[in-house]
Order: sequence, then C-alpha cells, then structure tokens
Amino acid sequence: MMMCGEVTQRVPSYRGMIRPRPAQRRQCWWWHSMALLCLGTLFLRNGDVAAAKTPCPLVESVDISNGVENADGSIELDGVRYGSNQYFRDANSTVRGCVCLVRQCLHICCPMGSPEGEPCPPVALNVNFSMTPDGTVHDVRNLLDSPNYHLLYFNPECSGALLTLYGDEYIVRSDGLLAYGASTYDYRHYCLQADEPTALAGYCETVDVLAMHRMYSIGIILSLPFLVATFVVYALLPEMQNIPGKSLMCYVACLTVGYLLLALMRFSVYSYRSGWCVATGYLVYAALLASFFWLNVMAFDIFWTFGGSRGRSSERRKFLYYSLYGWGAPLAIVALVALLDNTEFVHESMRPQIGAEQCFVSTEMLIGFLYMYLPMLLLVSANVTFFAVTAYRIFRMEQATASALSGESRRHTKYEKDRNRYSLYLRLFIIMGVTWTVEFVTWLVREPSWLIYLVDICNCLTGIFIFVLFVWKQKVKQLLLKRFGFSQASASRNDQHTNSTISTTRTTDLKANAETRLTDVTHGN
Repeated sequence: MMMCGEVTQRVPSYRGMIRPRPAQRRQCWWWHSMALLCLGTLFLRNGDVAAAKTPCPLVESVDISNGVENADGSIELDGVRYGSNQYFRDANSTVRGCVCLVRQCLHICCPMGSPEGEPCPPVALNVNFSMTPDGTVHDVRNLLDSPNYHLLYFNPECSGALLTLYGDEYIVRSDGLLAYGASTYDYRHYCLQADEPTALAGYCETVDVLAMHRMYSIGIILSLPFLVATFVVYALLPEMQNIPGKSLMCYVACLTVGYLLLALMRFSVYSYRSGWCVATGYLVYAALLASFFWLNVMAFDIFWTFGGSRGRSSERRKFLYYSLYGWGAPLAIVALVALLDNTEFVHESMRPQIGAEQCFVSTEMLIGFLYMYLPMLLLVSANVTFFAVTAYRIFRMEQATASALSGESRRHTKYEKDRNRYSLYLRLFIIMGVTWTVEFVTWLVREPSWLIYLVDICNCLTGIFIFVLFVWKQKVKQLLLKRFGFSQASASRNDQHTNSTISTTRTTDLKANAETRLTDVTHGN
C-alpha cells in the first residue's frame, strides 16, 4: 500500500517537470513514453526489492511485539525464538515473526458451516505419520500432541481444485510433506480436517482430475432426452401399453431418475454431508436398484411367455404382480439400508454410510459389495438363466414345429412377435448386463484402465441404445402418425416382419385355442 502511495505522488510531479511546450509536443512524444517506461520499471524493481525483504507472507506470521529482544537481534516469545532474518515490521510497524520458518505449519480446513476466518481448533488430529521419507514405516499420531506444529485456520491457495483424501490414502512425513502415492505436497498445498478415526486431507491438484467426471456427467445428460422420449412415446401410444411396454416404461423411468441425480452428484452440486447429499444418495440407490429389478421383470416375462405354463391371471393382475416385485423389492431393500444406517443393529463398520464419505454407499469394498454389487450380481445371474433357458426353448420349438408354424399364419405371427421381443430384450440385457458386469470387475481391480472408460461410454450411450431398439422403428412411426391423425399411418399396418415389443392380447376363443395348441407344441407333445 505504501508503494502505491509513492507512485501516485511521484507521477504527477514527474509529468509536471517534463511537460513540454505546446510547439514541441508533437516532436517529443516518444521521449515522454520512454521516460515513463523507465520510471515504471524503476518502481517495479523497487517493489520487488521491498517484497524480497519480507521473509514470509503476512498470513504466515504472528505478532511478536511483546517478545524479548536478545543481544544478537533475535526475538523470543512463548518459547519460540525468531532470528533476525525471521521477523519483519508490517505497514503499521508491528513486529511480526515468520512462524512457519521456526515451526511446521499446518493448514486446517474447518468443517462446513464454521464461521469464515475464525479458528476451529480440533480436539484431535490423528494422521498416518511416517519418520521415513518413503513412508514404509508409519503409525497413527495426534499432531496436536507435538509442540512443533503451528495451525493456520484457512484453506491453502490452489490454482486448481482442493480434492479430498481419506485417512488411509495419505501419509504425513516428519518433514511436513503430505505423501499421496508418488506425489508429495508441502504445507502450502494441503490442509487437514479432523475426522474419525483419522483426519481427512484436502490437497491442491494442479491437474483437473474432475474433468472426466464432468465429461461423464455431460454424456449422461445427453442420454437423458432419449430416455424421456422413449417414455413419452410409449405413454402416448395405447397399443404399446401392454405388459412388455409398461415394464419398459418403468425401467426407463428408473434410469432417467437415477442418471439425472447421478449427473448432479458428479457435478458436485450437493455439499459434503448435507441433507440434500444424503437424500440424493438414497434416491440414486433406489432408482438403480429398481432398474435392475425391472430388467429382471422383463427377462422373467419373456421366459414365462415361452415357458408354456400359462396361468389364468388377467393382464392387469399380472402387471400388478410385476409392479409389486419391481417397485416393492427395491423399496424394501432401501428401507432396510436406511434402518441399518441410522440404528445400532449392526456395527458402524458394516453400515452403508450413505452420505458419510460420498453422496452414495461407502467406498469400502465390503460395504459396496454387500449393498450394491451383491444384489446386482444376483439379478444379473437370474437374467442370464432366464435368457439361456428361453433361448433353448426357442431352439427346440423351431426344430420341432417349423412346418406346423409355417402352415398357420396366425400362430406363426404370434411366435414371430414373441421371438422378436426376446431378441430385443436380449440385446438390452447384453448392453446393461455386460456393462454393469464390467463395472463390477473394474471395481474389484481398483486400478485405472481402459475398461473404466468403456463402461462410462456405454452408460452415456444407454439412452440412445434404448431409443433405437424400442422407438426408432417403422411400426412405432406408423403408430405415432396414426395417433396424431396422419393418413400415412395405415400404409403398412399388416407388416408381419417389423420388430416390435407389442404382444397383442388375445380376446377371442379362436385365438385362445391357437395359443393352447402352441403351448402344447412347446412341450413337444
């Protein structure tokens, strides 16, 4: 501030001293510019020299005006001795000691909601501490028990993001450096926040590692319009609202909600451990679980269609049973998870901890397996069984009844529709089942690989895949044209070779008898 004052005072006097006569102004303007440039350079150099005389930043200094000055020029206060080159006078002539030159400074990240700029002294600051530079030998220590540390209650200045590390992911070395893998950070580039059992660490990342998270979120958001379009098309067409169509609508609705909230989580919209963070974690968990269960419903439905054992339940009652399973099972699991997470029924180490470490299930491997990947593996395994058995039944049916089906067009049409629906579901299952299976493998390996990027790309394209499989079809286009009153809708109404998820309900006795005969053929009678 003093330097700026000097500049504002000297410049007018300098300009007044060299101001030329009006007759010479046009000839000597470049002399004025050169003189101003030289003077500005001189001021900048003087500023650099003044800054160089300050041994530390102001924020890393403490007031030692009440200290005792020794004969050698050093100042001692509270048992800390500051050499003559370790203190300075500020603009108010206050003697300030560079505490970070005589003690090891640590930045403390205060929890959310703490008053800005005010100290938030922790009760304990337990960290994995190592006396060796390589960090091979370490133990848990409370840094507050050592008088060698001075706490700075503000975040370090980062050019990039301040990223979080958990207690088992970093080591604090005896020289004050924070070691994270092969990378080390000095005290000006990390901070510690008290937590149990060990403190969290925030470090300055020069590389924007969150860029991939944002790109993934953008990819998911681009997929959302296709999911919404699929749901809307099926909602507009009564012909599509049979059991397969309604099941697909429920599946798409789950993916839409889950993907939307997942994208918001990746964008870090919610504050750490906030109520919105916890609520979003439960909603995403419920939506993803429900999507697995509705995919399981579709796999079972096609398995039941080719099974031959048909009950007498109406379409409405059958879909009611499916809904009780597709919505009830995931809600029951979410309720159990919420109960375990907020009671003392199980030990804290075995709780889901939704919203504690992140806005989702804990990153602990055992917890992630029990509450997320175990239900997924069970449902995917069941789907594999359903599709495999159905494929075998189709193979037997085609071998045993090829001539019979080719002779009766009505039964042949029904068979072709069911077979096409099986093909569509199989492709959908391959897209989603294989994607989540690879996701499980990458979760087990816990090492960055090309598989992770492959999974992310598949997840981003899921909405497009579903839209192309179930909506971008000639039959659906014709139904949409008919729905909005266009005459072209009836052009190819009887096309038997169009892939469709529609399975027309039989209402006449003749069609019911045909279905019974087809059932008998399925069993090879």
